[in-house]
Amino acid sequence: MSVVKPFRVFNGKVENKATRIFGGVASGISDWDDIKYPALLQINKEMFGEYWIEDEIRLGEDVKDYRQKLTEKERYVFNVVTGYLTQLDSIANRFNFLLGYLTTDPSVAGCIQLIASFEGLHNRSYQYLTSTMLNDAEKRQAFNAPKEIKNLMKRNDIIINKIQAFVDYVEDIMCGKAIEEESKLYKLLYEALLAYIILEGLFFSGGFVYFHSLARDNKMIGSNNMINLIKKDETQHNVFYGLVMQILMLENSSLNTQDNYDYAVNFIKECVDAEKEWAKEIFSDIETMSIREYENYIEYLANVICRNAGLSDIYTDNKEIKSKWILNYGEKNGEHRATKADFFQTNVINYSHEGGEGFDL
Repeated sequence: MSVVKPFRVFNGKVENKATRIFGGVASGISDWDDIKYPALLQINKEMFGEYWIEDEIRLGEDVKDYRQKLTEKERYVFNVVTGYLTQLDSIANRFNFLLGYLTTDPSVAGCIQLIASFEGLHNRSYQYLTSTMLNDAEKRQAFNAPKEIKNLMKRNDIIINKIQAFVDYVEDIMCGKAIEEESKLYKLLYEALLAYIILEGLFFSGGFVYFHSLARDNKMIGSNNMINLIKKDETQHNVFYGLVMQILMLENSSLNTQDNYDYAVNFIKECVDAEKEWAKEIFSDIETMSIREYENYIEYLANVICRNAGLSDIYTDNKEIKSKWILNYGEKNGEHRATKADFFQTNVINYSHEGGEGFDL
């Protein structure tokens, strides 16, 4: 069954319940009482329950803090971090659009539609921060950073290239430039999903923890409040896509191999190393946080990515957060429903997400 072939908006000859999340068949009717993976309904409800808009956050004091309390380096980091958060959320929005088109499961499509809308909200929120506090030169600095800073570009290209490889292959199939090969398509999809989870669950973390560190120093409290709202959304997105990755492997046994497990571990390590290299550049001379604290933190985040995707922890020294101020200044996350399966298992089971409380730290 083709994955890329355009879907039918309605097919009255098949069941409402999708046979597969990609490359399957379904009537097109969204019957939430008859879905293949019930955990998706709970995730969908939780995402609906987190709706907010950026105008709810007051930034009057932050404007004063930005000009009067932040050092020149702190303002520079604020600008750059806000710029690359905008870049990554923009990528997330477009990638979700493609995945929403390709999925044959209405419950998966319903969750992706919500995620895409929240990513658009996040883009507006970062714009709200920059438009409120930055002058024209500072805004150019923020939004050009992902195109001009070499270490940032190097870090981002690791994941962007994987996502783009999948997008390009789908485009070639749609345009008749390539014949769909199931094994190649699912391999590229698997690699793109892993890259996307790292985009959200690891590379976003730099921006988030930096805002927490400023709030810890009684600076930019409103901005940190907004980041905490965004972070709670991203927690849910990562739980959802961790589930999608596990289902993808369960439905496609060719992906459920030791080689792919090793690939995932090595790719996560590569991204962690790139994040550490970037952190040494961007966070040097920032007194509100240390490079070592940050390195421990991102190793912890990498472990949470592994748990969501059904892999074992990679960094055994950072199973829990060592810098408790990150918990104090980042909104704590309640229980989330998700789906957990060992990488080599064949059955998906419901569970309450725990072991570090997800990405919302």
